[in-house]
Amino acid sequence: MKHGDWHRSCMFNSMFQTTIHKEFSFSGVGLHSGKEMPVTVMPAPADTGIQFARTDVQNCPFVRITPFNVTSTQLATTISCGDFPISTIEHLVSALYGLGVDNVYIKVEGPEIPILDGSAAPIVDLIDSVGIVQLEVKRKYLCISRDVLVEKDEKVVLGSPSSGLTITFEIEYPHAAIQHQILTLDLSPTVYRNTVANSRTFGFRSEVEALWKMGLAKGGSMENAIVLDDKDGILNPEGLRHKDEFVSHKILDLLGDVSLVGYRMKGHILAKKSGHQVNNIFARKLLESLNNYTLEEIDMGRGYGYLK
Repeated sequence: MKHGDWHRSCMFNSMFQTTIHKEFSFSGVGLHSGKEMPVTVMPAPADTGIQFARTDVQNCPFVRITPFNVTSTQLATTISCGDFPISTIEHLVSALYGLGVDNVYIKVEGPEIPILDGSAAPIVDLIDSVGIVQLEVKRKYLCISRDVLVEKDEKVVLGSPSSGLTITFEIEYPHAAIQHQILTLDLSPTVYRNTVANSRTFGFRSEVEALWKMGLAKGGSMENAIVLDDKDGILNPEGLRHKDEFVSHKILDLLGDVSLVGYRMKGHILAKKSGHQVNNIFARKLLESLNNYTLEEIDMGRGYGYLK
């Protein structure tokens, strides 16, 4: 592995794979368990992809994530690491993909990634603090070559051919603070940082209280989520971070879920009312037929790896 020089504001050639310059660690409360969960993210050589391992159990190997080792999509995306689950991976892998990091090893001392503030912003800050480096092996881009459609219970994800990576997300909730929203973004690290990364997960107070009674979401609070009342208000005293926070968080989750395909992507992904389950079904369906995509070495232009 050759790291070369790195700077937070350097320009990378998007033809080549990347990793982080050095390892970083963080910890925080797990959304489901309510317990402290330490995590360490380490550099990895080219063609490693994103690999997870549980360090609180013996002989748990590193496992490369794919849509096919997702074992649950209830409230979060959970993968199987050997015989052991790791839950709530979507914000971490979304941040890695959004900033253009292709290869890392991730060690988790427990069954879930901490929820932190409910967004990907703390992870983005950590990645920026250690830097990203370019490797000497070219990337392969997964280029959607024909429409791939998933529909389930009024939830829709459609992938279509496109010259870059664009995501359109549409949501609709019968709540005055949300109602109907639609947002289209041409993804780049700058767009991810400015529009997506700090968007928090959200839920309704009645749903959160019901989950608590079921012994779930023990770590959930207004410190790591936007909580809405059952009428028209937001309970968080600070309000929203920006006007598109609800729909852009859905883009954050979608990007994390579909990044499990294991390649940089080129296509237009349109989603309506989708969540982790349908996102995962889409990622699986995309990979299930070679007619759905091509793998190509493409120069998307210097600048996709711009880190400022």
